[in-house]
Amino acid sequence: MYITEQYLLLRTINHFVEKLSYQIVYVSKNRDEYILHKHDRKVSQIIRLKRQTFDWSNHLKQDIEQRISAILRQKSLIKKGKSIQMHFVYVSDLAPVDDFDSLKNTIKVKQSKPTFVNMYYLDQKNRQDEWQRFISNMEDGHDYLLTDIPSVEEQEKQTMYLEQKMSAKLFQKQKEIQQIFSYGKTRLTFLLIFINLVIFSLLELNGGSTNVRNLIDWGAKFNPKIVEGEWWRIISSMFLHIGPFHLFMNMIALYYLGDLTEKIYGTKRFFMIYFLAGIFGSVASFATNDSVSAGASGAIFGLFGALLFFGIHYKDIFFKTMGLNLIIVIGINIVFGLTVPQIDNGAHIGGLIGGLMASQIVHLPNKKARVLQTVALFTFLIVMSMMFLYGLNNA
Repeated sequence: MYITEQYLLLRTINHFVEKLSYQIVYVSKNRDEYILHKHDRKVSQIIRLKRQTFDWSNHLKQDIEQRISAILRQKSLIKKGKSIQMHFVYVSDLAPVDDFDSLKNTIKVKQSKPTFVNMYYLDQKNRQDEWQRFISNMEDGHDYLLTDIPSVEEQEKQTMYLEQKMSAKLFQKQKEIQQIFSYGKTRLTFLLIFINLVIFSLLELNGGSTNVRNLIDWGAKFNPKIVEGEWWRIISSMFLHIGPFHLFMNMIALYYLGDLTEKIYGTKRFFMIYFLAGIFGSVASFATNDSVSAGASGAIFGLFGALLFFGIHYKDIFFKTMGLNLIIVIGINIVFGLTVPQIDNGAHIGGLIGGLMASQIVHLPNKKARVLQTVALFTFLIVMSMMFLYGLNNA
């Protein structure tokens, strides 16, 4: 009976969401299929609940195989955990006409992580037995039973209520994510790109951007001049670039990272992070690199740091969106910097660390940690002062 099947489906989902902290990650248009997800350091648990009747076991087998492939393509569901456990729960009035007991055996999927799939078919005849088998395989270890099924009239009322409740939960989660990524508008990012392009054009028209003497005259980081008192070079060097390729790569990075960071943090916080990270990176370069240097790389690496800080406070959203890709890009940049001698690693790594500290100083919107923010500010100033003094002594 349709209403009973839908009622049991939603009642099960409600239990896992409310009592066991699973998240709804997918709802079909017809609301006859739900996917729940929960992970810890050891296991990624994925529960797929589907209301559908299969006439033949081979149709059921095909559905299982197709959904396994589809779920494994959703990298955000399987990134965490040392292993993956999938549970496919089918709620139906009737079972397939032929034998399908072999499909109830645990399926081991060939993956980089150990991946196991179990199927449960809750038809009218074997509902309680299959449910017991399901909960016995769950690591949460609960004793929830599908008993005390109310009258059809009450089922209809509760089904309507649970459908609205589940839809509201999913909508609220999507709304929260949307609000996080749209807190601010992209304004300062475009202004910074424009300023960098204008300064580069002027530099090219007045002696060239690859002429070392000209770069020094325009405000590149040059340790002897900083020692003589021209401290402003620590900031001015952030707006100079050595050659078109250097400018192009930094502006592309600023466009993508700046757009994302400014939307998450807002323009005021983005301004603080960008310049504090850039200054920290320039001072780190002054302390570790005697060569003439210029570029927005320190500030841009600071944006990497800001996004990592975001990931610390929003782990689930971070790893479902940018997490792994961002970490890989940072890793590639650091390795590339360590293997190519012309790259100013002091500015890059200093900017990354400075961006993390600057993010802790300003913190994320709607989050406050006054003590940690104050500690981060003093740590930032002390470390930067020590690096500057170290640079002065070595100069």
